[in-house]
Amino acid sequence: MFFHHLKNFSPYSGHIYDDMKVSFIHKKSGHLGKKDNRFDLIDKLGYFPFRELIRDGKAYFISDTDLYDFLNMKESTSVDYTNESYGEWDLQQKEIFEPCFFDGYKEGISAFQLNLGVSYPALPHEQKVQYLKVFCLHCLDFLYFDGDLDKDLFYNLGYLQASLYRGFIEINNINSSLPEGSPGLRLHFDSHLKVVEISKVPEKENPAIVKAELVEQPEPEKSTPVIEKSPSLAFPRIELMCDLEEVKAIWRVLTAPMNTSKGKEEAALSNKELTDFLGSAFGSNAFPQILKRPENPFVKRTSRGDMRSVLNALMYSTYNLNHEYNRSVNQIEYVTSLKRHFSVFDGSKPESIKNVISANALKGMKVIKESQPINPHIEEMLSILKKHKLLH
Repeated sequence: MFFHHLKNFSPYSGHIYDDMKVSFIHKKSGHLGKKDNRFDLIDKLGYFPFRELIRDGKAYFISDTDLYDFLNMKESTSVDYTNESYGEWDLQQKEIFEPCFFDGYKEGISAFQLNLGVSYPALPHEQKVQYLKVFCLHCLDFLYFDGDLDKDLFYNLGYLQASLYRGFIEINNINSSLPEGSPGLRLHFDSHLKVVEISKVPEKENPAIVKAELVEQPEPEKSTPVIEKSPSLAFPRIELMCDLEEVKAIWRVLTAPMNTSKGKEEAALSNKELTDFLGSAFGSNAFPQILKRPENPFVKRTSRGDMRSVLNALMYSTYNLNHEYNRSVNQIEYVTSLKRHFSVFDGSKPESIKNVISANALKGMKVIKESQPINPHIEEMLSILKKHKLLH
């Protein structure tokens, strides 16, 4: 067990709430607390289960979504919270607790080696990985925000979050040094391109030669998209690092009828066509089995007018959803994919689609909302967009 020194914390039972006797915050849209699907320790290329929060020129990596939303609260989102002591919540009240989290985070980063104990450095690499997984899971057991407002609690959460982050990084670094190990840390930054290239090197090639070839290549610019190419299909796919099931749910609205200005239009895509489109347009190095390339290039003809606006809305939503995790893909790549897969955009250049996509997305969302009575998938789509503050 770890973290014996933290105040109001037991390494066996966790946060000692009875001793706190503190105020409690509620989220109007749902329950605050531990969620089953919030984190994993999978070793997959492209998997980085943290969200970056910048404060005063420093980066903090946070895995718990409720905690991230609380710390990233803005004036527009503060109304989503209530408190029995304060009534309506505001930013000034949040800022009472925020510095405590950051202080704990900084201390957790610094004390990481100390927390691992005296025996850790002597372990062989394989045992270190197992030990670190136990360490990370111990952090994860108590790393959740369920609404208690206490300075010591926020300090402890920051400390645990930093410990989990450093443990995750250490696991990746050790794995990259093992024989047959994975190629280093999978970050959602520009370096991901080079990681992908390294991971695709055939075993028979000389690693030293490959490394020299990579050094000679120019560094990708920040606007370079994270893409993946297949020998059989020349065009690139957009790397998704957001929740893949949410992206599927957004596009699933195309498999049911829509109410447009032309009346009721039948489903634009079958379930098979939806699967082919998603596999053709998007990729996931973390979960390659979920988004598989179709055997043949996907191109679909739809009606013009409202359905074109709907397609704009779906791609614009996907861009906003994924952009939070993968900022190296520009909006132009999304509209290029839209043009490539749907012939209704044949007469437009990607730049012109990009210039009006936000305006057309609003029109498309209006069509989607008005189609709720006949489309069973729209409610789930709207709830996802509201969850991510992409729809009000």
